[in-house]
Amino acid sequence: MSKKATDYFNSLEQIFETNRIEADAAPMEKYMRNQFQFYGIKSPLRKELLRAFWKMNAYLEGEDLKAYVRLAWAAPQREHQYTAMETIGKKLKHLDTSFIPFFEELILKKSWWDTVDWLAPNGMGKLFLKFPDLMLRNTNRWIVSDNIWLQRSAILFQLKYKEKTDFDLLTRYILERADSKEFFVQKASGWALREYSKRAADEVVGFIQKNDLAPLTKKEGLKWLKNRNLL
Repeated sequence: MSKKATDYFNSLEQIFETNRIEADAAPMEKYMRNQFQFYGIKSPLRKELLRAFWKMNAYLEGEDLKAYVRLAWAAPQREHQYTAMETIGKKLKHLDTSFIPFFEELILKKSWWDTVDWLAPNGMGKLFLKFPDLMLRNTNRWIVSDNIWLQRSAILFQLKYKEKTDFDLLTRYILERADSKEFFVQKASGWALREYSKRAADEVVGFIQKNDLAPLTKKEGLKWLKNRNLL
């Protein structure tokens, strides 16, 4: 294990322990259905602590970054995973193709919407724009897998693509899982359609009207348009 990564993690762990807020930990754990432990450090304070830490410590890169993130992912407190993602975010533009299987590794560990919904559009999505020849090879495999978080990632990785969205690919993946009973898959499909409706309302409405989709997917997909009285 990289000493640089270990020292980085240990320093952050000490900061979090020092700033632990027990009164806030229980509500945060309850919100996440008691699947994860928390220090009780809410996002504004955590970000403030992290900014101060970064002023004193250089950003990690390459294998040191991966080693630190694996340590953070193994930690019981969820704040470590949030901090790891924010640390990755500082180097997104410089990541190579080895981070695609690495991000998949993270998606499959301690899986829940709060990590997957960052890793898919921010991590995978950015890398697939940079390395487009690897996009279909991975996302085609995810959408037919038995893992709902990989399925969700295949649907959401284009979430921030805006006009670069491949709508044919998105709708193919949504239809591939249109019979899914999983809340997180249905919700992801609606979310992706809702986001794209901001750029191509007629296409999204037409797709929803034409196809047999879950009620949740339809509701979420049309929400932005309905809220603005565009339907």
